[in-house]
Amino acid sequence: MTLSLEDALDLALQNNLSLKTTALDGRSAERDVDTAWNLFLPSVSATLSNSGSTVVFQDNPIIKATTNTNTGLSAGLGVRFQLNPAVKDQLESYDVAWSLQQVTFDQAATEVKRNVTKLFYYLLAEKSNVELQRKNIALAEKQYMKVNANFESGYASELDLLSSQLGLERLKPALQQTLNAYEGQLLAFRVALGLPLDTELELSGTLPDKRLERSLQSLQEQIEGTYSLRLLDLNRKSLQVTRQLQRKSSLMPTLSISGQYNMNLWNDKSIEDFVDSAQYSVSVSIPLDGYISGSRTQNALDKIDDSLDTLAVRKQQTRIQIEQAVITRVLTLRNLTEQIEVAIANKDLSKRVLEMQMAQYEAGYTDYLNVEKAQQDVLSAEQQIVYLRYQYATALVDLAYDLQIDITQL
Repeated sequence: MTLSLEDALDLALQNNLSLKTTALDGRSAERDVDTAWNLFLPSVSATLSNSGSTVVFQDNPIIKATTNTNTGLSAGLGVRFQLNPAVKDQLESYDVAWSLQQVTFDQAATEVKRNVTKLFYYLLAEKSNVELQRKNIALAEKQYMKVNANFESGYASELDLLSSQLGLERLKPALQQTLNAYEGQLLAFRVALGLPLDTELELSGTLPDKRLERSLQSLQEQIEGTYSLRLLDLNRKSLQVTRQLQRKSSLMPTLSISGQYNMNLWNDKSIEDFVDSAQYSVSVSIPLDGYISGSRTQNALDKIDDSLDTLAVRKQQTRIQIEQAVITRVLTLRNLTEQIEVAIANKDLSKRVLEMQMAQYEAGYTDYLNVEKAQQDVLSAEQQIVYLRYQYATALVDLAYDLQIDITQL
């Protein structure tokens, strides 16, 4: 299976188990919104009963005969409906809960995309590192063959031959270690995408060459739209609605309408086998204890007020943390840009040194150890560029995640 970054993101969003759990929570909140009309449904109950009485400790048969009764079989249907001004707030609470779950899902999806993108870039970087090490080993093998030919011709010493062979053998464990790390991260990548662990994967793509173009001030203007602050606002809204709901349900009048219809299908005390009756009641109840200072109702409302104050402080703290993270990311990106420029210059310089060392070695002015060192300097410089580009790409991904915007908007 050959995967691009877009393919990997699609698979992760489809198969991620944590995301599926968040989606199920959202489905429950959506169902509450869709079925909110059931708040206006009355409670309906049906009853079917049979009752009787008998003497337990009395031995007189006459008394037993006159006392033992069976009232027969009766059935009933009851309807009860209550209406309180808090119904409006209950409806609003469903909408707020649904919005909260939507933002939570979007945040979870964005986090999954960030993790998969960073892992994808890491695998690309390691893949490039493997290619560099293999090219370096191939170059070392050619140099060893050349030194060996010179040794057999008497133009190279045994020390040069052994140094060349030792330098070649030293490169192989590092390559194997890199391959092991690559396979381990590739296994984690399969898990993140929800693929079978034995799936053969080939990644297509390169590390992005995107550079940060926006100013720090313009990035700071995006902070208010982040998921973290939006979730805090929605949690605050939810608490406000809950407070209104609790206050109205506990302090305002409640209208109750109830009706009951009963049927006695047969009764040994009644001449008629069928007797029915209907009852209804309309009442208004006004709670008074909630108006007492220090009551449970007032304490519960005060606790909600405390939670609202806590959320206000937490939002201020979160905004500062996000702003600090954005400033740190921007400074890191600037520093990485300078390091990449220095690394490119070092690579060019290292290649020139290697060419000069090879020329001097072939002319007999230096030994092979200097050639080997120059070759390692070139490899290190090339690896440094790869890893700096990877760090820059992941720093961009983290910055985009902090601000909840697409990386192309940076």
